[in-house]
Amino acid sequence: MSNIRTCNRTLIKGFLANNLGEEERLDFLFHLDNCVSCWEEVYNATKAAHPHYYKNSSRKVKVSKRDLGEFEDSEKVSEVA
Repeated sequence: MSNIRTCNRTLIKGFLANNLGEEERLDFLFHLDNCVSCWEEVYNATKAAHPHYYKNSSRKVKVSKRDLGEFEDSEKVSEVA
């Protein structure tokens, strides 16, 4: 495996277009795991291409005090066990 040590926009574009070979893709993923700059670029490009996956949901879950109490009681039981 050739270890990718520097950022390469051509590889980023190839990765996003799913045009990298297996070894190149694995090397790039390793680089991505260690490079914040490339990770952010891939994240932002993916977010722009698929905005429906990144919607900020403003829906709030309503939990009654009774349900919350039952949840807290079940946590206490599991801590003792």
